[in-house]
Amino acid sequence: MKNFPPFSALNRLAPALLLAVTSLAPAPLEAAPTVTLVAGQLTDRSVTIGARADAALEISFQYGVSSGAYTGATPAAVLPADPYATGFFASQTVIPGLAADTRYYYRLQYRTAGTTGAFTAGSERTFHTMRPAGSSFVFCIQGDSHPERAKSMFDPDLYVQTLTAASKDQPDFYILSGDDFSVDTLPTPYTQPSVTGRYTLQLPWLDLVSRSSTLFLVNGNHEQASLWNYNLPSDGTNSNQVPVWAQNARNLYYPMPAPNDASTGAFYSGNASPLSGIGPLRNSYAWQNGDALFVVIDPYWSSPAMVDNGIGSSSGKTADRWLISHGDTQYQWLQQTLEQSTAKWKFVFAHHVMGTGRGGIEIAGQYEWGGHDADGSWGFPTRRPTWPVPLHQLMVANHVTIFFQGHDHLFAHQQLDGVTYQEVPIPADYTYTAFNADAYTSGDVLPNAGYLRVTVASTGVKVEYVREFLPKDENATQVSGQVAFSYTVAAPPVPPPAATWLLPSSARASGAGGAFYTTDLAIANTGTSDATLTLKFLGHDADGTAGTEKSFTLAAGKGATYADVLGSVFGLSSGYGALRVASSTTALAVSGQTSTPAPGGGTFGQSVPAFADADLIRSGSTRTILGVREDGAFRTNLILTNGTTSPLYADVSLVDASGAVLASKRYTLPPLGMTQVTRVVRDLGVAADTAGRLVLSTPTASGALAAYAALIDATTNDPRTLLPR
Repeated sequence: MKNFPPFSALNRLAPALLLAVTSLAPAPLEAAPTVTLVAGQLTDRSVTIGARADAALEISFQYGVSSGAYTGATPAAVLPADPYATGFFASQTVIPGLAADTRYYYRLQYRTAGTTGAFTAGSERTFHTMRPAGSSFVFCIQGDSHPERAKSMFDPDLYVQTLTAASKDQPDFYILSGDDFSVDTLPTPYTQPSVTGRYTLQLPWLDLVSRSSTLFLVNGNHEQASLWNYNLPSDGTNSNQVPVWAQNARNLYYPMPAPNDASTGAFYSGNASPLSGIGPLRNSYAWQNGDALFVVIDPYWSSPAMVDNGIGSSSGKTADRWLISHGDTQYQWLQQTLEQSTAKWKFVFAHHVMGTGRGGIEIAGQYEWGGHDADGSWGFPTRRPTWPVPLHQLMVANHVTIFFQGHDHLFAHQQLDGVTYQEVPIPADYTYTAFNADAYTSGDVLPNAGYLRVTVASTGVKVEYVREFLPKDENATQVSGQVAFSYTVAAPPVPPPAATWLLPSSARASGAGGAFYTTDLAIANTGTSDATLTLKFLGHDADGTAGTEKSFTLAAGKGATYADVLGSVFGLSSGYGALRVASSTTALAVSGQTSTPAPGGGTFGQSVPAFADADLIRSGSTRTILGVREDGAFRTNLILTNGTTSPLYADVSLVDASGAVLASKRYTLPPLGMTQVTRVVRDLGVAADTAGRLVLSTPTASGALAAYAALIDATTNDPRTLLPR
């Protein structure tokens, strides 16, 4: 099987051949079958491998957590015929049931379809499943590769060299910034084989970096996969078929995410609207890895107007760039994604500001991106009346760390209103030019070629521009692998809290009768200032002062619901305990809802408000919980949470309707500790069926605690919240 190692100058293709689609890829070094593999759709539990071969094969993937030791395998399956290229075979295989935050090693096993001989093993590859919050990791990103531009900015050997260098970094993923599958230089009339050829052309190269990573693609203008082209009338050039052919080839050969996909579930959000002839576009999507949110946006498939350039006989580039739009649906998704995220770092990727033009922050103030008309006047309210703020201001308000873009063919690092604008260099420019440098009037500007290596940690994000040069061009100042420029975005200091809230309980845990309880945490910032929030998981029956913390920002006037907070924010597979919310502002409303799917559909559970400082039970005061029962129909659980960083005692008395004290008990709570007293009436020593009230207090000087009870229906297990008064 062909394995595509780096090529020497002897394998280099003549420039005259580089314009032919089928001759751009490196020549095979082994006999057929030739197989390329691209990994994508990575989650914390699975990965998808796209395979394409020039022969009918039966394939399987072996995998394990140690190099050379494969403890699992996918079922053997025959590669189906490639629907877009005669004589080829292609499919995607999901490797499921993986462990989160784990490096896996895998290899292809193949044999000729219809035979019963031994399988032949391919070379070993590796990937790392998505990581929980608090983890450090590396990802890499390249700018426009433009393999069709061999006479101006592309050398195949340099591309191999760059991709090989990036692969050695073992990045969790490798991101392409668009203009990697350019179809607009193809002769007309366009044909499906020629368009498909632009996507198969990249397979041998991207196979290289995929050996130790997974791929994510950003749509570019030269892909011509756009709503404008899709809506063109039929003509002799087949222009309106190009976006269909292009998107289908992309989605077959390169496994890309979609929301609620059969293989990835709800791990990714994104464009959920299928398009006739294509299905899910898989063009805009978001995910979280470690402490970072990644968001890919795309104006081309949402704008009814031509964004940058057209194809075939089409014309109609608008002078009114307000007509170019990411669309209401994509904007609302982006807004929700940024506002709901608790990630410390937020990265947004697009081919370019607005998908057209030149420059970074120089044009970031214009049209729907920044709100101004070309003459500098403020046109946003009338041209985008349903949007609260322009795209740049949305990123500012939600503390986006870096906006990555391609399109301009150089390295440029800029900042605007706290957001870093990073133009990504192209990987195979043998002229080492800073194209379009005149569009950048500020910042740090450097020539090609190379890639960006980004290291993400809880303390900061480090971006390094790694240069690559052909061996013949290296000298004392031009050294492949050197870091030509680097910078670090440090985590901002968390301001001291102005107020705190205690949510006495939260869960991600199994219950009786097959129930599985999760807690959604809802927070609203009702004030006029942004709130820096720190969530701390305190756990249960232990000192909670060392609990895991996650800090993020909630904009003024905004609200957010963190569904399954223990899983989505803290990365827990199971657990329960109290949550502490600390805020730089006092104007918050906080509550939790814990629920489980019901056997007959729907859910049931209970809502519990978080306790502000004034709501806590303090030394010298008492609170009463009414409606306590223990009998054949109901049982009562009591939840106690220490709101201080010192141990305390909690005194609990059970009082019946006549005022008689039936039992009393003192409970010890560790610092910021939570405990659940299951069937509290029985725990107090009362064996008879009883109805009454609980009286709570603390004898500990400076003590403060939160408490509530859950009255649980013995038949349905449905809980009701009983709050202290």
